[in-house]
Amino acid sequence: MTASATHSFLPQTPLRALAGFGLALTLCLPLSLGGAPAAAAAETSATASPVQAGVVEAITALSHRVERQSQTVIDEKALEYARRADAADEQRRLEALNARGQSAAEKQQASAAAAAASAKKAAKSSSKTPTSETIDDGATPLASGTEAPAASAKTSSKKAAKRTSTLFFRDVYVPFIQGSPDDITAPALTASTWGGTGDVNDDQNTYFIGHNPGVFNEVMNLQIGDEITVWDAAGKKRTYYVFDTLTLPNASNYYTYEARIAPLGETITLQTCCADNKNVRCVMAR
Repeated sequence: MTASATHSFLPQTPLRALAGFGLALTLCLPLSLGGAPAAAAAETSATASPVQAGVVEAITALSHRVERQSQTVIDEKALEYARRADAADEQRRLEALNARGQSAAEKQQASAAAAAASAKKAAKSSSKTPTSETIDDGATPLASGTEAPAASAKTSSKKAAKRTSTLFFRDVYVPFIQGSPDDITAPALTASTWGGTGDVNDDQNTYFIGHNPGVFNEVMNLQIGDEITVWDAAGKKRTYYVFDTLTLPNASNYYTYEARIAPLGETITLQTCCADNKNVRCVMAR
């Protein structure tokens, strides 16, 4: 009995030591196993927040950029529409002014033609004087010192005067005078050279200016292919043909367009205002 009782129980000291070790293991294990996932989650959360914030900022910036670009496109379209509307209004106004100038020119020409016809009729009627009918039987000799009338008498007709310093286009004759590039306006009743001499054989461009409304009304109606005839100061004549037209704002730097509005060679340029105090029209012919 004594021996079996002795072998059925472990010593007290080892049991207490084992129990202490198990308790320590139990207490330490949750800390080591449970703490690692929590730390990883915290680390993931800490690294995920700046990335998400950066994506949001990028999307927001892109949205603002798209909005700005869209507004820019809308503004540009609105501006283009306004420009087209202004251009259409300006064109209608120019057409109305040109039509009014054309009507005034036609009335002036009709009045001049009527006055010329009336004067011609009056001169013709006044030249007819009654004459008495006489019979020449040859019995009456000629007075001493008188000559017999020529059998074939020449009719009195005036030879047309030779034209000089004149432009002719669209059935209108326009005289011109010599001007200078320093002139700031055209003469009131004639055209003027602004550059060149008007010589039709100098292989140079002559630049003519004139007023509209005025002597250059018909410049507004010249089109490509139309004829312009020039008599220079010596009476030499040349016919030019329109090959280009250009409308420019008054404030333009003409030297920028010099190669186009003052071409090289035997050419002419006709310039007049568009009757709106804003633009001028240039017609080039060779």
